[in-house]
Amino acid sequence: MKKTTWTIPQTIHWSIPNENRKSWKRRIPYHIHFRDHFATLIEAETLAPGSQLPPERALAEEFDISRVTVRQALLRMEAEGLIFREERRGWFVSPPRVHYDPTTNASFTESIAEQGRVADTTVLFKQQIAASEWISTLLDCAISAPIFIINRLRTVDERAVLVEQIHIKAERCPGLLDYPLDQSLTDLLADKYGIIEHRSQISMRSTALADVPAKALGVAVGTPSLYLSRAILDQFNEAVEFDQEFWRHDAIDICVSMTGSPGKNKTNSAKRGSKNAE
Repeated sequence: MKKTTWTIPQTIHWSIPNENRKSWKRRIPYHIHFRDHFATLIEAETLAPGSQLPPERALAEEFDISRVTVRQALLRMEAEGLIFREERRGWFVSPPRVHYDPTTNASFTESIAEQGRVADTTVLFKQQIAASEWISTLLDCAISAPIFIINRLRTVDERAVLVEQIHIKAERCPGLLDYPLDQSLTDLLADKYGIIEHRSQISMRSTALADVPAKALGVAVGTPSLYLSRAILDQFNEAVEFDQEFWRHDAIDICVSMTGSPGKNKTNSAKRGSKNAE
C-alpha cells in the first residue's frame, strides 16, 4: 500500500453533533456508538477502502472521549474486518476480502485477476537445505535429502495479505532457484520440469503470527491469522511439494467448490504439524 499523509477530509463529518450525542442511550457504551458511526461511514463508502483513519489521539479529541474508548472501538472494528492496522502507520479501511478456493489448481495471480484486482509476489528467501525428519515425512523422502525452501510475500492491490513457505524436492527440479520465483511455480514446474501438480491434502486452522511472518505482513506479533497447509502431488501421485500459508485474518474469504458425490474423496486426518515461516 502506498504511503499517505493523513489529513481530515473537510467533506467528512468525523464527529457527531453534540445534540445527537445527547440522544445516545446511556446503557450503550460509547465505544459501541463510536463503532456504529464509523461502520456507517464505511458501509456508505463515505470512507473508501484503503482510506487512512485519523490518529487515535485526534479521534479522541474530535469525539471528546478517552483514547481507551477509541481503542475499544477500533479493536472491535478490526475484529469485524472493517478496518486493519499496520505497524507504525495507523488504521485503514479494509478493502474487500479476497475470495480464495485452496482446492483449485488456479494460480494465485489468476485467481486474483478474475476478481478484478492486482496480485504481486516478492521473494523473501530461497535456499537449499537438508530435509529434517518433519519435512521428510511430509514429502516422503529420506532425512537429509536436498530440499528447496522458498519464502514469498503475496500482495493484493499493494496490500500484503499472506506469507508462504514452500518446500520442494530439489532432485525433481535441479536449478529451480536460478529461475525468477515471483512467477507461478505451478507453471514453472510444468514448463521446465514436466511436473504436473495437483493438491491432495489441505489443512486450515486459526493461529497467531510469529515474528517473521508478522514482520513481513507489517503487523504486530500475535495478530490473528489463518494458517493453511497443503501437500502437492505430481501426475504420478508422488509427493513433490509441501506449502504453508499465513494469511491476514481480515483479508480472506474461503470459498470451496464442492464436487463429487457424498462418501467419495474422504481422507484420513493427516498427521501434519506446522512450523512458522523462517
